[in-house]
Amino acid sequence: MPAPVPAGTPAGRGVDTAWRDRLVAGAVAEAEAVLAAVPDGAVPAALPHRATMRSVLVLAVADLVGPADARRATAATALVDHLERLQGPTGLFDGDNLVSPPDSSFTLNDVAATLEVLAAHGSPGPGGVAPRLRAVALRSLEHLLVGGVHTPNHRWELCAALAGLHRLTGDTRLVDRVDEWLAEGVDVDADGFYSERSPNYAAYVSHPALLTVARLLDRPALREPVLASLRTLVALSDDDGEVVSVHSRRQDQRETFALHGFAGQLRWAAVTTGDGRLARLARVACASPHVEHARELVDALLDPARLAVLPPELPAVDGTTHLPTVGLVRHRAGTTTTTVFGGSDHPRTGRIASGLANSATLVQVRHGAARLRALRVSPAFFDTGAFRPDALALQGRTVTLTGERVSGYYQPLAPADRDPGGRYALTDEGRFFAEMSFGDRPRSDLRLSTTVQVGLRPQGPTVDVACRGVRTRLGLELVLGDGDVDGIEPHPDVPDAWVLRGDALTVRAGDDVLRVRVRGHDATVPPAFEDGEVFGYVHGHDRVPGTRVLVGGWTDRPLHVDVEAVG
Repeated sequence: MPAPVPAGTPAGRGVDTAWRDRLVAGAVAEAEAVLAAVPDGAVPAALPHRATMRSVLVLAVADLVGPADARRATAATALVDHLERLQGPTGLFDGDNLVSPPDSSFTLNDVAATLEVLAAHGSPGPGGVAPRLRAVALRSLEHLLVGGVHTPNHRWELCAALAGLHRLTGDTRLVDRVDEWLAEGVDVDADGFYSERSPNYAAYVSHPALLTVARLLDRPALREPVLASLRTLVALSDDDGEVVSVHSRRQDQRETFALHGFAGQLRWAAVTTGDGRLARLARVACASPHVEHARELVDALLDPARLAVLPPELPAVDGTTHLPTVGLVRHRAGTTTTTVFGGSDHPRTGRIASGLANSATLVQVRHGAARLRALRVSPAFFDTGAFRPDALALQGRTVTLTGERVSGYYQPLAPADRDPGGRYALTDEGRFFAEMSFGDRPRSDLRLSTTVQVGLRPQGPTVDVACRGVRTRLGLELVLGDGDVDGIEPHPDVPDAWVLRGDALTVRAGDDVLRVRVRGHDATVPPAFEDGEVFGYVHGHDRVPGTRVLVGGWTDRPLHVDVEAVG
């Protein structure tokens, strides 16, 4: 007989039976998908270790809460066979990284959670896999104990795996190692953002890892950074559950992220704090068809607060939120939201690279389903690419983005620095390298200052672009979301790009319409948008997905953009 899902929850709140029943039904359905992917125990040879163990977890929880099915034992046995073959002689697994403590920790955390849930229900798991999973975990202990990491979030994932191993073994060295990592401090800033600024890594790595350590090692203080991070979602989330990620330093800065990844965490936070804002977000997250039911059910079995009835919701509030630590402003007026970003890492690093906030998107606007995905500006200035502001300031309802670029031409070396053999140091000029000893040369500078002012209005923003310094061409890029677009025609020179047919365009998505008007542009010259040498030299490009409309202008002529929700 399947074990019952707990009927009680803490804090005197009843069980949300609809949510509980959905998780149970979803977990059983996910187990059916695993069985279909592993017919008669035939595991695909290329199935990675993380997907292998997640499949075992799904089968195990379905076996606890769903109707009996002998196929689960066959599939789970075969999957654990495969997992054992993937485990290396050190007890660690290979993934994108070799002999990887953090990559292994993701898998081992699923191992530990599966074992904990099975033990709580007195079950050996489908096919009796629990002892074998325990052996997998124990083989990793010594190397995980001394293993290192690559990224900030890896520290917390590794700590969770060490805490899980401690629950299995009682080895106090594991707690000492956790404390060594935690002594570095959890990297959540004053606005509630982890140093990687990533909704994806918060939802799937840092939050679950810190909550696991808090629970297993009785460290309640570790819940506070998680709560701080979850509260940022109040400002970052749209009504349909989409979460702003333009400020991220990870891959999701180029992607769309949704609230469902936070579903159980938001339920826990809403129930334990009584915060009605988080309750509203939890409801939106849980309504998504993309919830991972088995994983959420395992978490709920280990922390029944996630199954409790949510507190009363508070509605979303119109207004402006400034998040200075990441250079972000969010403005909400009903179904119209404006996002202004000025927090790229490029001004202080001079680089476009993994682990940096690289986005040049200055403004995003949504009116229901109609959207301006990105407004970007690129002056033609020594092929340095799109404008990424040095600073963002909010005063009243005006956001000001500013930045200056400096380049120029190098003069002859002083007599003392000359080499008759013509051999000079290979140095970085900022855009390129050459054997020119650039640091020893005087330079005749050219400067270009750019100011973008965004006026926040209920119907959508105004954007004013002004430059000071050398006269050069200016490219404005408008990237539109899905829908029917009027007022544009194909670009004569750039494939997959469009230009304005007059001075305005509209994008219609269902009943939602955005109108964009432009003044001060030059329609006589085909517009260009320079990605910059950092992209072009390696035959890459700097793109935002969507319908790309280019508008041309000049730096000695102000450019005005009016974005307005219609209807």
